[in-house]
Amino acid sequence: MKYILLVLLLFSIRITQAGEHYIILERPNFVLVQDDFFSQDLDFNLLPESKVMSLTYWGSNPKFEIKYGGENLFVSEKGNSFERVHLQFGEKIKTISFNIQTNPAIYTEEYMQSHRGKVSVETPEVYELSNIILALADEFHQENYKMYAKGKYYSDVLAWFSTFKDHEIFMRLNDVDYYSFVENAAAYVFRGDEIQESPVYKGFRAIDNVKDNISVLEDFAKKSDFKTFYKQHHEYYSTLSNTFQSGAKPKNIWRWLEVNFPGRYQSYKVFFSPLGPGNNSSRMFSNNDFNESIMFISAPNRYENDEVPLSIQTLEFTRSFFTEIDHTYVNPISDKFLGDINTALVDLKPWYKGGGYNKPYLTFNEYMTWSMVSLYAIDNYSAQEYKYIKNYTEEFMVNKRGFYKFKAFNNELIRLYINKSANKKITDLYPEIISWISKNSKSS
Repeated sequence: MKYILLVLLLFSIRITQAGEHYIILERPNFVLVQDDFFSQDLDFNLLPESKVMSLTYWGSNPKFEIKYGGENLFVSEKGNSFERVHLQFGEKIKTISFNIQTNPAIYTEEYMQSHRGKVSVETPEVYELSNIILALADEFHQENYKMYAKGKYYSDVLAWFSTFKDHEIFMRLNDVDYYSFVENAAAYVFRGDEIQESPVYKGFRAIDNVKDNISVLEDFAKKSDFKTFYKQHHEYYSTLSNTFQSGAKPKNIWRWLEVNFPGRYQSYKVFFSPLGPGNNSSRMFSNNDFNESIMFISAPNRYENDEVPLSIQTLEFTRSFFTEIDHTYVNPISDKFLGDINTALVDLKPWYKGGGYNKPYLTFNEYMTWSMVSLYAIDNYSAQEYKYIKNYTEEFMVNKRGFYKFKAFNNELIRLYINKSANKKITDLYPEIISWISKNSKSS
C-alpha cells in the first residue's frame, strides 16, 4: 500500500479520492485553518506518523483547509464522516485523519410541532447516568471533573451508587473527556434496559465516549438499579426545571435577543444535571428548515446558598443561561467581522490571561456574550438588580476568568447601547466596539 501511495504521489501534487487526499509538500511548513476562523502553523517534521483531529458541529458542517506552497485543500466539503490527508515530504509520509461530525439532528414533523416556540428543559436518563458516573469517579478528590458535590441529591447519589465503585465502567472511563461523555449521553435514550441512539440527536461532540461503552453502561445501570433511582428523583428534576423557567424567564430572553439580533430559532433546548460542574456550552442545530438553539448549563441548585437571597440566586443562574444562549446570536455576527477582530486583538495578553479562549475570535465573543447580560439588565431589571448583576459579571470575568479589560469593555458597550438611536440594533455597534478595542490595544 505504501509503495502504491508513493507511485501515486510522484505523478501529482494532489490526488483526491472519496475520503482520501494525497499531497506532496515542497516545504515542511503548512497551515491548518478550521472553519475559516482558527489557524495552526504546523511542521511536517514535528508531526507524529498518524494524527487524528475531531471536528464538532456547532452551527454548520465543520471543515478544514490545508494551505501549503501557495495551494490549498478543503477537507469535509463532501460531508464525509471520516477523511484522511496523506502528506509526503521527501521520502516520508504522514497522515492526518479527520473525524467529522455532520448532520447531528433529525427534526421530524411531530418533533417540530411539539417544540416550536418552546423552551424545553430536560435532565434525560442516559445524560444523568453519565453525570452520576463521573460524580462517583470524582467522589474523593474532586480533581478530574469537579462535579457539583453538595446537597441532598449528591448525598442520595452516594448512598445509592457507592457500593458499585468497583464496576468496570470506572476503569473504562478513567480520565475520560467530560464533554465527549456527558454531552453525547444526551443523544442516547433507554429502550427498556438497552441504551440506543436518540431518534432526534446524533451526537453533540465529534468524539463519542458513550458509543464504545454502551454495553458496560447498560450493565452498570441494571446492576445499580439506576432506573428506579431516576424515577424516584424525577420530581426533583421537574422542580429544578420549573425553578429555571420561572426564574430565568427564558422566553423573555429569547424575545429580547431576536429584537437585537437577526438570528431566529424555532426551539430552545436546555440540558442540565443537579451534579453538573458548570462546564457550559451551546450550539445551533438546523434540519428540515427548523433551527434549534441547544445549551448545556448549570442547574439552579448549583446557586443555592442560605446566605444569599433567592432573588440573587435567580440572577446568578439566569446569567449562566444567558451567557450560553447568546453565543448562538453573537457568534454569527462576529463571523462577519473576523478580520477586524483579529487585527484589534492581535496581542491578547492585555485582554486575556490565556487558556481555552486564546484566539482573538474566542476572546472577543466571550467579552460580547458576557456584556450582553448588562444590556439585557438595563431593559429588564430594576436599578438594584442591574447594579448587582453588572458588578457580579464584571468581578467574575476579571478576577475569576482573567478577561482583564472586561469592566472597561462592558462600560463602553453599555454607553454605546444607551446612546444609540432607536433604529439601531446591537449588531450595528460591532464596528464601534471593535474600534474601541483597537484603540485600547494600542494604548496598552
